[in-house]
Order: sequence, then structure tokens, then C-alpha cells
Amino acid sequence: MEVSFSEKSVLITGAGGSIGRVLVNSLIKNGATVYAVDSNDESLQDLRAGIGADGKLQTILSDLQSDVECENVVKNIPKLHGLVHLAGIFEPDEMIAGDTEEVFDPVLQANLRNIYSLFIACRPLLLRCDCSRVILTSSIAFNRGGYSHTAYSAAKGGVVGFMRSLARREAPKILVNAVAPGILDSPMPANMIAKRGIGNVLAQIPLGRLGRASEISGVIEFLLGPNASYVTGQLINADGGMSNN
Repeated sequence: MEVSFSEKSVLITGAGGSIGRVLVNSLIKNGATVYAVDSNDESLQDLRAGIGADGKLQTILSDLQSDVECENVVKNIPKLHGLVHLAGIFEPDEMIAGDTEEVFDPVLQANLRNIYSLFIACRPLLLRCDCSRVILTSSIAFNRGGYSHTAYSAAKGGVVGFMRSLARREAPKILVNAVAPGILDSPMPANMIAKRGIGNVLAQIPLGRLGRASEISGVIEFLLGPNASYVTGQLINADGGMSNN
């Protein structure tokens, strides 16, 4: 059953990625106004070209790398019912000695620190709306430990701790949850799949297949919608059973 998001406004970071594109399209189809944020202008152009949403889509180019950047993202948004943070990056597959500033720190910044800055910027808008929502993105890498993405795994674990603390602090005005996707049929895990082999990867997933972006988007839409009005502080694993395997 489709849920109406008429008169709702949602800010989505990483909107040009595989999950983001599906989510933006679905929310607009169901009546929402979407503020789509991405650091890649070409991705935002593709998003605009694919939707043509009569003013329902507003795109914002930003890497969210500072408090000022996050404040600039929200300064022209009149109201906000939901914040969905999908933006994130991997580090290189192999850990390099002495790479803290060049590799580890940027991964924590993009996947964890930026969430805090963006939430602080969005909080006044979220508090003006009745029972607003924040949905963050963790990962199967937190649940199982990323084989070669140590910084990414640490950051995604931090997301869960941040989410649970924020949910307690902001209740009952703001509901805060997170989704932990498994391995998706998308560009982001392509190098890992190529190195390990698709057969070895699928052997770790009880459902025996890669996930689809729409399956993650659907979980996020549930958390944004009225049927999740009694859900906060929760991590939903959407990973084909991989976290239990």
C-alpha cells in the first residue's frame, strides 16, 4: 500500500546514489517535496532530468564537509519533516601505514561527523513539525566487520551509537532510526565483489542474492511514514539475512 507524503518535505543526502535516486523518485511520486543533496553535480543533473517534478525537487550541490556547508544546505528550506542521510564513502581496500589523516579521518568525517553537523543545522526545522523523522545509514560492515574497510566499519558503528543516543534525547518530537543495508547490486561494492568473487559473496547471504536499491528505499519510506510513528532508536538490518549468518 502506497503512503501519501503530500505536504511533507524531506532532505536527502547522497541523493544521486543508487538508493537515493529510487527514494527521491518514490517520495515525489507520493507527493513529497524533496531537497536532494549530493557532492556530484552530474548526479544531480541526471536526477533532475529523470524526474522533471514541477518544483517538487530541489537539488543542492554540497559535500557537507563543514558546519557552514551544512548550514548553507538548509538556510533556504522553509519546513522539514524528514532528514535521510545516505551520503558516505569507502576508504581504499588496503590499509596503508600512516594513513590516518589521508584516509581514516576523511572516512569518519563523511560517514559520521557530517551527520552531527547536518542534524544540528536541521534541528530547528524538524522541531517545528509534528513527529518529524531522521533516518541514518549504517551498514552490514558494522554488524560483521568490513573485511578491508576498517574506517568505514568504525564509522558505521558510530552511526548506530549516535542514532540511539539521539533517539533518546530528541523523543518525542523527533523519531530517529537507522537502516543497515547489506551488499547491493550497485556500483559501490563492485570492487569488493570483483576481488572476492560473486559466488563467495552470495554464499554469505542466506537469501542467495544481492539486494536492490528499492528494497532499502522501501524500509526508509516505512520509517518516514505514519506506520512507523511508534518506532525510534532502532536499527533495521536489510541485508538478506547476512548479519545473522
